[in-house]
Amino acid sequence: MTRPAAKMGVYIGQVTLRMVLIRNGFKSSVKALLMVVLTGGGKVVTQPLYTVRQVAYVVRDMEKALKYWTEYLKVGPFFVLEHAPLDNQKYRGGASNADISIALGNSGDVQIELIYCENDAPSVYKEFLDAGKTGVHHFGMMPENFEETCREYAARGHEAAFECTVGGAPLVYFDTVDSIGHFIELWDNNEVYLDLFKLVEDAAKGWDGSDPVRPSPL
Repeated sequence: MTRPAAKMGVYIGQVTLRMVLIRNGFKSSVKALLMVVLTGGGKVVTQPLYTVRQVAYVVRDMEKALKYWTEYLKVGPFFVLEHAPLDNQKYRGGASNADISIALGNSGDVQIELIYCENDAPSVYKEFLDAGKTGVHHFGMMPENFEETCREYAARGHEAAFECTVGGAPLVYFDTVDSIGHFIELWDNNEVYLDLFKLVEDAAKGWDGSDPVRPSPL
């Protein structure tokens, strides 16, 4: 079937190309957003690359936090991953064995992450709690070029406070606390994250409040 041309998009077979131009005209649109959306089950989430895609909270009581977010804030459903498989951990340059459980849900296009420490191993999460804090711990971004962006953060003097892999895909928390008050997490532009984020985002669209807490597929 031939798909009709659409405003702000051109259909090419199963691929939709959407060019979002920056306001100051075409010449400045070299930095414009080119979103390639694979229709019919593609792995693209709404948020463009290198925008704030996630806001993460460290909590002391996961059950209580989930109840508040789902019942009072009407955010969800949340997908819970107990004892998240964080491999190859490094905490501020040394080995780490942080054990955390997480819950992911979307509020519109923005993902909300709730994090609960399952052990007392030194970590970016434990140091946050030990400082008497709860609440916003970091926000997450997915740059176009993960390794290049990590080098840029290091060049600005931001320490790689925590590093690990999930399903072989790397992520890094940079210590930007002095600059913005919390950490920044960067993910590799990898299907491991894209698949999970799309599942969470799609589940939130038109959510009717049923089955508010679900197991994560990871």
